[in-house]
Amino acid sequence: MFQAVTHGHYVSLKGRIVAKITVSAALACAFAVLAPAVPPALAAPEATATAPARANAEALKAEIKALKAQRAQPGADVQAIDARLTALEKQLARVDPAAKTTPAGAAPGSGSSGPTVEGGSVATKTTIGRDELQSSNAQNTYDAIKNVPGVAQADAKAGGGADNLQIRGIHLNSTTGYRLDGALPINNNVIMSTEDKERVQVLKGAGALEYGLASPAGIINYVLKRATNRPINEVSFAANGFGQAISGVDVGRKFGNRNQFGFRVNLAGGETGGYARDTGGTRWVGAMTADYTTDNARLRLAYEKFGMNIVENSSLLQNKAGADGRIVLPRIPDPTSLLSGDWARSVGGGQNVALRADVRVNDAATVSLDLGRSDAYRDHRDVSQIGAYNVVTGKGTETVTLIRDQRYTNTYANLATTFKAQHGDFFSNAFTLGYTRNERLANNPVNPSVTFKQNIYNPVMEPAPVAPTGPVQYQPQNSRDYDYYFMDSVTFARRVHITGGLREINYTADDTTATKKVNHSTTSFLAPALGTIVDLSRNVSLYGSYVKSLEESPTAPINAKNAFAVLPPAPATQKEIGVRTTGPKGFAASLAWFTIDRANATTDPVTNIFGLNGTTTFTGIESTLNVPVAPRLVFQAGGQYMNATQHAPNDPTVNGKIPENSPRLSGNVGLAYAPAFAPGLQLSGGLQSSGEREINPQDQAIIPGVTLTNFGMTYSKLIGDRRVVFNLNCRNCGNKRYWSSAVNGALGVGAPRTVSFSVRFAGSP
Repeated sequence: MFQAVTHGHYVSLKGRIVAKITVSAALACAFAVLAPAVPPALAAPEATATAPARANAEALKAEIKALKAQRAQPGADVQAIDARLTALEKQLARVDPAAKTTPAGAAPGSGSSGPTVEGGSVATKTTIGRDELQSSNAQNTYDAIKNVPGVAQADAKAGGGADNLQIRGIHLNSTTGYRLDGALPINNNVIMSTEDKERVQVLKGAGALEYGLASPAGIINYVLKRATNRPINEVSFAANGFGQAISGVDVGRKFGNRNQFGFRVNLAGGETGGYARDTGGTRWVGAMTADYTTDNARLRLAYEKFGMNIVENSSLLQNKAGADGRIVLPRIPDPTSLLSGDWARSVGGGQNVALRADVRVNDAATVSLDLGRSDAYRDHRDVSQIGAYNVVTGKGTETVTLIRDQRYTNTYANLATTFKAQHGDFFSNAFTLGYTRNERLANNPVNPSVTFKQNIYNPVMEPAPVAPTGPVQYQPQNSRDYDYYFMDSVTFARRVHITGGLREINYTADDTTATKKVNHSTTSFLAPALGTIVDLSRNVSLYGSYVKSLEESPTAPINAKNAFAVLPPAPATQKEIGVRTTGPKGFAASLAWFTIDRANATTDPVTNIFGLNGTTTFTGIESTLNVPVAPRLVFQAGGQYMNATQHAPNDPTVNGKIPENSPRLSGNVGLAYAPAFAPGLQLSGGLQSSGEREINPQDQAIIPGVTLTNFGMTYSKLIGDRRVVFNLNCRNCGNKRYWSSAVNGALGVGAPRTVSFSVRFAGSP
C-alpha cells in the first residue's frame, strides 16, 4: 500500500522501494551466520601442519593473545599494537590457514573502515575508534554512531545543541544514558565533542547490572584519550561547506623511570557552521587525562570542559488532527531556511571530572573506586517552535520559550571488590561485591514565552524577543539512588561463560511543583541479570541474556504543559539471544533477537500533559556483516527489523499502536576499498536507510522512509617523520529533502548535502 500525494502529505513509492531494498540487503547478512563459521568462498584449504609449523603457530598465537590483552589496558599504544597485530596475523595465516584472525572493523590497508562489533560479552558492544571518528569528521555522537544497527536520531531541532538518540526504539535519558570511561553518568544537555575521545561505544542490552538505573536498550560510552608509550604530537583541522572551521591540538607523554606517569591534553574549537542560513556559532572543548601506574595500583584522572554559543533553528510542531483523526503533514521546508532568527542563541557548556583507583590487594583480590561529577548549564537559550500552520500557505504561529540559568549536576561514586579464582583450565570465576551512589540535581527554571507570526515556507526575520524582567523562578527536581550489588562471572573449560548477579536499587526523588509543593517519592527494586556465552568453536559463539532493572523515565518535552517534569522510574525487562562468528581476512557476522518491555511515556493530545501510559514492547532482529569480497575490498552491512507495540488498556487512542519514530526496517550497506595502486588511499561509500515511521503514539500520520547516499575518502602519507591524514566526506550526497525524526509532538527536518574535509598531522618531533 502507498499513499498518493494529497494535501502535502505524501509517501514516495520509489523512496520506499529503495529503502526496503537497501535494508533488506543489510538484513540478508543474517543468513551468513546460519551458514558454517567460514563461508566456503572464504575458507582456505585444509593443510596438515608440520611440527615446526605448529610450534611457530602457537608462538604467534601466544604473542597475539598477549598483544590483545595489552591493547585493552588503559594507556595502551593502540596504533602501534594494531600495526603489530596485523603483521603477526598475516604470518599466522600463512603458517596456519585455519587460525582465527582479527574480527570486523579493519579494512585492508587501513586502520579503520567502520564500527567494530566486539565479542566476549553478553552485551552487544560496537566500538567506533579514533581513526573512524576523525575520518568521518564526526561533529556529534550521531555522526559517530549512525551506522550502528538500531541507532536513530530523535532530535527535531535542526542543528540542535545536544545529542538526542534512540537505541532499539527507546530514547536515551540525558542523565543516565551516556557514560564517561564506563562509569560516570554525564549530563548530555550540551552537545558532546569528539575531538578528545579515543572511541565511542554503543552498549546494547545487558548493561543494567553494571550500570543500575539505565535504559534497557543500552547506553553510549565515551572513552577519553590517554597517554600512550609513543609520544603524541598532533594538530588537526576540520571544515565543511557551511562555514565550519574547527582546529585541534593533541599532546601526550609518558614519563618516569618506568613510564609510570602519563599525561595527555586535547584542545579544540572554532566555528561550527550551520546548514541553515545565519545559524551555526562557536564551540570549544579542553580535556586532560593523567595516569599513575605501579605494580599493584593504577590511578586515573579525567577532566573535560566544553562550551558553545550557537544559533538554533526552529522546529515544527505537529498540527492538530482533523475530524477524521488524521494529521496532514506540510511540505518539507527548505532545511537551509532560518525559521527562528539570529537571536535564537543556545549559550551553555559543562564539565566532567572523574577519578578511578584500582588496587591489587593480592593475587586474588582487587579493590576499585570511582568518583565523579558532571555539570551542564545553559545560561541562555531561546527555543522556538512553529505550530498551527496552514499546510498550503505555510502561515503559522511561532512560540519562543526563553530559558535562563538552566543547571544540571550529576554526582557518582562506586566502590567494588573483585575476587578471582582459577582452578586449572576447567574452571575460573570472578566474584564482585559493590556499592553505587548517584545523585541528579536540576534547578528547573520557570520559562516564560512569547509568540510571533511566521511562515514555514517563506520565513521572515523576526525581532529578538524581550524576556520579562524580574527574578527567575525555580522548581527544583532532584533524584538519587544508592545500590548494593553482586555479580559472578564463571568460565567452564574455556568454552562456557556465565555471568549473573543481583542489584538492589533504592531510588528517591523530590520534585517541586508550581505551587511550591515538594513531592517526595521512594522506590526500592531488585534487578536480576543473567547472561551466558557458549563458544561452539574458535569462530562461533552463542550468547543470551536476561535483565530486569529500573529505568528513569524521560523528561517532559518543552511543548508539554508540564515541560521538564521528571516522571517516576519504572521497571524494564530485556531479553536477547544471538550468535557471533568470525573467519579469515576479517570476515565477521552477527545475528541477534531481542525483546524489551518498558513503561510508555506519552503526551496526552487533549490535556497536553506528559505522563506514563501503559507499557511498550520492542521486539526485533539485528544483524551485521563484514566480509572481504575481493582483494582489498570489504563489504559491510548492518540492519534491524523491529516490531514495536504499545499496551495501554485504559487508553484506546494508543493501545495496540506503534510508538512514534520507530521504523520497522532500518540499516545500511557499504563498501570500503583500499586500491593497491595508491598506498594509503581508502575509498568508502554506502547507503543508509530508515523505513517509514509513525509521528506520534496515536499513529495519526506517517513520515516516509528515506535512503541516503554517503561517500568518504581517506589518504594517509608519511612526510618526513610525520604522518599526514586527509579526509573528505559527503553525507546525503543526493541532497534529498526528508523528515529526520518525529518525536515529542515535533517534526525534524533532515540535513542537506554536507561536504566536509579534515586533515591531521601526527608524529613525534
